[in-house]
Amino acid sequence: MSNIRITRAIRIALGLLRQEMGSVRVIMGYLLGFTVLALGLNDFLRYAVEIEEPVNIFEAFIIVESQGTAGRLWVLGYLLILANAPFVKRNTYIILYRSGRRIWNMGMLLYVFIQAFMYTMCFAAASTAVSVPYGFSGKIWSSPAYMLATGASHTIAEKYHVSFEGMALMKHMTVLQAFGITFMYMFCYFVFLGVLLYVCNLMFGGFWGLAAVAVVHLGRVILSFTVKLHQSPVYYVDGSGGYWRYPCIMMAFIFAMAAVSLFAVERVDIQVR
Repeated sequence: MSNIRITRAIRIALGLLRQEMGSVRVIMGYLLGFTVLALGLNDFLRYAVEIEEPVNIFEAFIIVESQGTAGRLWVLGYLLILANAPFVKRNTYIILYRSGRRIWNMGMLLYVFIQAFMYTMCFAAASTAVSVPYGFSGKIWSSPAYMLATGASHTIAEKYHVSFEGMALMKHMTVLQAFGITFMYMFCYFVFLGVLLYVCNLMFGGFWGLAAVAVVHLGRVILSFTVKLHQSPVYYVDGSGGYWRYPCIMMAFIFAMAAVSLFAVERVDIQVR
């Protein structure tokens, strides 16, 4: 019985994905995200060109993601993609009749996970592809990244507004490991914001979801300046597995909100908005 429910939820999520990917709003969300990514990549690759040393093609994603501005603005495109949460369509009532509210809710949550994964994957793949003409692949960190982390290229880095506080990351991880953990941090944060947006809009409607996400995201930005609470793994690697705390905390919040949605979906009035 549980397998049937999971299969139905997956079908509902994929059906919604097919509908949404043709939406101008969703396309604009991805384009906005790519615009922010392009600005960060342009700064880093121009820095690398002036250093006159090749870079590891996987470093661009790690370094650009660690930049405060990129991490704050990438969220805008993602929120535009999910702006119509809780994703009630004209065919939703038929789905509710056939599958029930809880399975529909599981499908909507799964859709949020899929969009978060696709959004993060697009950034990771695009930054890697753009970096191919500028470097090499493999596990080894490049000289430009090392110089950026140590401050040896301070003058050039300032010229292109690039920074990377990643000495601990470079010491304890290969580039591929750092790439993977950076992807996970970014994915977890996007899922967290997406589920928060969905649950608040499901329960309260109106603008409450966007308001909650804005408060949480801006609060995180403020905390990054005051108590050094950052989203990038470069600030959490200590050689003792401390970098797992952030994604574990994010997933705990995500599952807690998902549990709330399972109870809320039975009580709310689901309407096309």
